[in-house]
Amino acid sequence: MGQKVSGIEKFLAPSLNRIDEEIKSIHAEIETIKSKIEETCNRIIKLDEDNKRLINKIDKISSGLPTEIQVSIDNINEMERHDRDEIEVLKRGIDVAQRRIAVLESKMKELGK
Repeated sequence: MGQKVSGIEKFLAPSLNRIDEEIKSIHAEIETIKSKIEETCNRIIKLDEDNKRLINKIDKISSGLPTEIQVSIDNINEMERHDRDEIEVLKRGIDVAQRRIAVLESKMKELGK
């Protein structure tokens, strides 16, 4: 005769089978995610290579541009940097104004009580 199975073992056996199935399912999902990550990494590598080729083409074209056009491009880049700086200053000013409005609103609510 075989070993007698205790009551708790009978109770745990289905749970252990479900846990085992769940672990196998998790492993399958992990493998799927790993393959997606690998696919994404390969795409990033390809994009990086394409980017390097594009940069090389742009550098070749830029070196052949007349100086007037090169100066215009530099001016545009400088204006962009200047505009970004101005935008950042405006954002900080808006943040300060919003904080002050919040403080004023809270003081007005206190006065209204």
